[in-house]
Order: sequence, then C-alpha cells, then structure tokens
Amino acid sequence: MDSTKYTYITSLLICLVTYVAALVAAWICALYFTGKVGGVLVALIADVVATLVVFIFSTIFSNASLYDPYWSAAPLVIAWYWLQTGWVSGGSVVAMAAIIFWGIRLTSNWLRGWHGLSHEDWRYVMLRAKNPKWYWFTNLMGIHLFPTLMVFMGMLPVYFIFYEGGTANIIVGIGYLLATIAVFIELVADEQLRAFKKQAANGEFITTGLWRYSRHPNYFGEILFWFSLWVMLMGIAPAFWWTGIGFVAMLLMFVFASIPMMEKKNRKSKPGYDTYISKVSMLIPWISKN
Repeated sequence: MDSTKYTYITSLLICLVTYVAALVAAWICALYFTGKVGGVLVALIADVVATLVVFIFSTIFSNASLYDPYWSAAPLVIAWYWLQTGWVSGGSVVAMAAIIFWGIRLTSNWLRGWHGLSHEDWRYVMLRAKNPKWYWFTNLMGIHLFPTLMVFMGMLPVYFIFYEGGTANIIVGIGYLLATIAVFIELVADEQLRAFKKQAANGEFITTGLWRYSRHPNYFGEILFWFSLWVMLMGIAPAFWWTGIGFVAMLLMFVFASIPMMEKKNRKSKPGYDTYISKVSMLIPWISKN
C-alpha cells in the first residue's frame, strides 16, 4: 500500500489505531497467561505479540517507521503491568517515576519529529533497497523484534525492583539522579539538533553544544538511562546483578550497530565529518581534541 498518499492527520489516526490494536492484543495475552507463568514471561509474550501487531500494520502501510514510537511506549505499559502485579514500595515508585519521565519525553520528541506516513526512516529505506526480496524478514527480525527484545532486556531490573519491594535508599536515589540527568542530556541534545537542522545548509553537521563534546550525546543519554535502572536495582536487590545484561546489550547495540550505520552515512554525505570524528568523542562527552 502506498503510504505517501496519507495526510499527517490520517497518519496519526493510523498510528493510533495500530497502537490501540497492539495494546488490546497485549492485554488479552496478559489476561490469559497471568497466573499460568511468571511475570517476566507474561510481559515478554505480550510484548512480542504487540510487536507482531505493529509489524502487520507497518507491512500493510509499507512503512516500518510505524514501529518507532514502540521503543518508548512499550516500557510504560510493561512497567505499569509489573507495578500492578508486584509490590508498591518506595523503590518501585521511584523507578516508575523515572520510566514515566523518560517515556513521555522520548515519545513527545518522536511526535514532534514525525512527518507522517509520507516519510520513512532512511535506514529502513536503505535496508529495503539492499535486499527487497528478503526485506520482510529484515523488517520483522531486525527492525521490529530485535529492538523489542533489547528494550525488554533493559527492563529486567525493573521487574525485580517491583517484585522484590524495598524502600528507596541512597543507591536508589543515585539511580534516579542518573535517570534524570540522562533524560535531560537527551532533551538538550535533541533540542540543539532540532534547532540546528532548521538553519543548516545541505552537508552541514552540528558541532556545537553537547555535540561539541560527543558525536552522539543523545545516544549517550539513552544508554545512561538504562544503566540508571540497573543502579536502582542494586540498591534494592543486588543479588540480581546479572540483569545488567540488558544495559550491556543496549551499549553493544549502539556502539556496534546504530552508531556505525549513522557515521557511515555522515562520512559519505557530510564533508569534514572525518575530521570531526578525529577530534570529538564518539559517545561519552569529553573535551574535544585541538
């Protein structure tokens, strides 16, 4: 189906219907499996089913960018489910507050930058062009299910925060502080980039603000957020330290997949980007080299 013919309002309505359908499917799964399997597995099954619903809609409308808001929307629903079935404690309230703050901010940023179904992320367009015959598989596994599983792994500390209970303490407070800093880093970086794009000429790239100290400060903020959830867990149930695998998986995904893909594109299309790479830290904000 040709998605370029839809207006912005129509695109929003289609997106809304997509996510309502995904939420209903996830809710039905949760109702069926709750009490039959553990809370982690219930959420995982519902998460995958909801992702498949979004995949179906993105296939119908030939636009994989319908999945983009799922990254920040799904954790809100998962956390809400775990909070309802777990313990309401000081630690769980703090963690929930952090997730809500992050999720609303990131979703609103997507909404402000989304152009409707007339536009699709350049990475998805590139993947379709490289191997159109097998794009359905790339779309399903790489664009939809892989990020869903990465985010779910990142949410594992939250499950044990909610199910172990525990009052807020200094370590939980440090984790919340890191989460707040992470969200503000993403907010500032995204706003600086948005302002720059409004006046930038073709081939120019941002080197001011946070982007003077990190080539990807928004990604740094995102990784820091997932790390902060694990820090909160360490203040409540350190025996579940292994859930840090979610944060590590996020870090590896950004460092070895998302960032290289973005930088390969920039090096081809933006003169001087190689010099920028040689002077500015890839991820962690740091004083640039002279």
